[in-house]
Amino acid sequence: MGEEAPGNPAGLESTSLEALREEESSLIGLLRVLLSGKTLPHLVLIGVLSATFQFLASTGNDVQSALGFLSLSGGYFLTGLMAGVGPVQRWIQLSEQAEPSTSGRAKEVVLSFRICVFPLVMAVLVYAALQVLVGRQGALGDLTSALPLVLSSCFVVWAIVQGRGFGRWLASLSASRLPDSEPRDEELSLVSTLVPLSILLFLVSVLLIGFEWLADSSTSPADGLVSNAAFYAIVLLVFALAWRRSQAARLRASSRADFHRFSNRWMLLTQLMISWHLLTVWRHWAIAPVGALLFVEEFLLMIFTVVMAIWGLTSKSYRSSLRLVNAQNALPMGLAFGYAYAGSVAMLTTVLEDVRNVMMAGHLVVVLTFLWMQPRLLLATMGGMEATERIKQVVSEAIPAPEASTLPESDADTNPVVEQEASETPEQNPVAHPPVTSDDETSAGADSKGDAIGEDVSWTEPEVLANDVAWDDDEIELLD
Repeated sequence: MGEEAPGNPAGLESTSLEALREEESSLIGLLRVLLSGKTLPHLVLIGVLSATFQFLASTGNDVQSALGFLSLSGGYFLTGLMAGVGPVQRWIQLSEQAEPSTSGRAKEVVLSFRICVFPLVMAVLVYAALQVLVGRQGALGDLTSALPLVLSSCFVVWAIVQGRGFGRWLASLSASRLPDSEPRDEELSLVSTLVPLSILLFLVSVLLIGFEWLADSSTSPADGLVSNAAFYAIVLLVFALAWRRSQAARLRASSRADFHRFSNRWMLLTQLMISWHLLTVWRHWAIAPVGALLFVEEFLLMIFTVVMAIWGLTSKSYRSSLRLVNAQNALPMGLAFGYAYAGSVAMLTTVLEDVRNVMMAGHLVVVLTFLWMQPRLLLATMGGMEATERIKQVVSEAIPAPEASTLPESDADTNPVVEQEASETPEQNPVAHPPVTSDDETSAGADSKGDAIGEDVSWTEPEVLANDVAWDDDEIELLD
């Protein structure tokens, strides 16, 4: 985290509403980087190679497919680590002049894929290392048959990453265009529950009727709603659970206008995402899903998951002390995650007899992740914001009304501590009053000092003390 300007404690917060609004703009910037023409061949390559290895897995070559996905993931990961070293950055992206034109010639397009050579070389090195370690003659024995199972089991991890990434994005949307932080009555009205519930049930009904019609065009809307009554019961139960768990956080947020609006948006958006994942699970279990539609849905979900994972690693709130991801290597790191995610999905379709069970488990993991995040993010955001405001208030109150720069020079140089010490008696402050040589001088000096204290505000003796006395830690301790 960079240094903040003096007197600006806002930089101390990490989960405030301001930080969430900044993350929304950082997501747009990340999409521009990922979709830039200078790196477009990498995105084309991941689509082609993922489809190729998916085909290999479906034809019984699941081990080679797993090795291919792992090698590509490791190759792009190594590329990301070396993105800031020497000429590597120039090797993995096109220059402004070298970008292929939109009309494009075939030769120009083919030559643009030269930026993929370095990551592919790194992937070959990773493939060789895997063969040395877990190949038929590997140092750890022949473990290649376990690679598909290991890669497919990572799908649960990707589901957690997906839930956290999507949740952070929804939080940034909820923090945009909030009202002023005006106090309001702390209460939870019935309207704040019924409105989101009505919106939720309406959208769920529309999607459910649409999926029923795709599965069987002869199904009427009324029949579709009646046949899925159990799903509505599940949605209502999960809604009640989410509202109950977040009740304390929502009640606390209702005391301020900005927190109240943020809380309502956050709960509605996350509940919509939860219901969508529940609907996907229900479709796998109770509705015959359309194969092409399911493939498109999972493919789009993979793309969004990859983007959200990169954004989560590069955003301020998720930035770790290791700082593995930055603006220079965001694309290769994201592609490394993308190959691993695509490989886990491909292995699920071949290693397991019924991939739908695992897909449903992944969606349920996302649901649980959202339920866990709902109250925690609300409390963390409000706590960070309130702490920052308290710091601002303490700093503003600690500044004295007349600043030293605005005072006269004689007053600014006066030390109030010295004035207070000089007013003490010689017995109380032996260091501040040096001994006199005679009784006459003592009485004369006492009288003159007494007159100066009573009649003249301008002190001369403190100035002498300030010039002659060497102030160090021990003497200051003695004065105290």
